[in-house]
Amino acid sequence: MPSKTFTEKALDIYHVVIPPKIDREIKRALSNSQPDFPRSVSLPSGYGMGMTERVVELLVARLTYQPGMKVLDVGHANIINAHARVLKSLPKPLDITGVDIVAAGDHIRSLYTNSVVANIAKTDFYDGTFDLIWCISALEHFGMDNSIYTHDFELDQNMDRAALTEMMRILRVGGTVYISVPFGKFEDHGWLRNYDADRWRTLLSVPGSRAHVDELYFRFTDEGGWQTATPGELINTGYSDHQNSGASGLAVALIRKLK
Repeated sequence: MPSKTFTEKALDIYHVVIPPKIDREIKRALSNSQPDFPRSVSLPSGYGMGMTERVVELLVARLTYQPGMKVLDVGHANIINAHARVLKSLPKPLDITGVDIVAAGDHIRSLYTNSVVANIAKTDFYDGTFDLIWCISALEHFGMDNSIYTHDFELDQNMDRAALTEMMRILRVGGTVYISVPFGKFEDHGWLRNYDADRWRTLLSVPGSRAHVDELYFRFTDEGGWQTATPGELINTGYSDHQNSGASGLAVALIRKLK
């Protein structure tokens, strides 16, 4: 693995002493009891002011994890720094595989037990390989214009459902698939889609009676940050309605495989 530059080493020390704001917010939420998870998540007042949906998504990811789980992280090649820091903070033993249609860089690969280049809609993993699958803000890009990442992609409006079908196959019975997508009114931005209730319901129909699904919804407001919400409160929410450089509404599904 390449040695770090002086600047990278200095930032590592800085982040230990003064963790980035998103890390502090996640720690603040984790300090609260979450007795009703996965049925609900309690967010502190003013949670994630001015931040993207990752401040919610990474919190949920951390809540799903237990040491020793065999985890698959879908779309790992271009994870943000906060995602990488969550991986580094997870209690051991770690067994985390990343999968993406493009190869991850050396620094990202070093965070994973395995780093695989593959289309999650059609993998070579065995049935029931994983205890936990994270698919964090990735499905909205599946089958869309991914030319920002690679020229080797497919345009397919059904790829999100194909991907979830495959994730259910490689998940063990009793395990959980965690998916999150931008949510509100339907929008096609070319490189991503903002899901509406109809497309979300179609996606969640994939597991059928083989799974139990807990759904969580969140919205961002300029005055209050991220808050829990209902689907009805998000019905007119567009992707970039607020100044947080990301989604304004978020849908999460925690899908536990029953058989």
